Amino acid sequence: MNTFTIMDSPIGGLVLVARGEKLVGVYHEYHSPEPSPVFLGVPFTEGTQPGPPPGTDVSELPAFSKEAVSGVFREASKWLHAYFRGSMEEPVTYELVSGTDFQRTVWDAVSKIPYGETRTYKDIAHALGNDSMGRAIGAAVRANPVSILIPGHRVVGSGGAVTGYAAGVPVKRALLELEAAVRAGAAA
Repeated sequence: MNTFTIMDSPIGGLVLVARGEKLVGVYHEYHSPEPSPVFLGVPFTEGTQPGPPPGTDVSELPAFSKEAVSGVFREASKWLHAYFRGSMEEPVTYELVSGTDFQRTVWDAVSKIPYGETRTYKDIAHALGNDSMGRAIGAAVRANPVSILIPGHRVVGSGGAVTGYAAGVPVKRALLELEAAVRAGAAA
């Protein structure tokens, strides 16, 4: 069963989702499309252990400790706060629990875009061997379940145009500007 919590960030709330003891989602509070309430699961609170939905066969649910889930959220929050302060460290560990083979291939390509750099949808399509699948690349990037960790904000339109993002173009622009400023400061 999934649990979620919301953390504050300079770009608005981020919804962190854990399945058992693994991070499986990072969504913007105003994400489009919205993640399914079924995927989000139940709110996580330190004081109570969330129960399964009514009618759930609990024998089929994996056991997890509240402390371990709390640790998942703490580590993800710590990494995200460091990211917003300019850290260029590799993301925390996450698990992809959804996505087609094609989406996972695109997410893998996107995850390899270096901090502070961008690639166009066409660049990714070319790297995957089919220059004409730019729209499919865009749809796969939009379906990314771990925003910022898989940096879909680093994928731009032709000529570097800042287009489309699950949390809106202003948020995408803010993330790109943050990374550009950090890289410029590191180079100085």
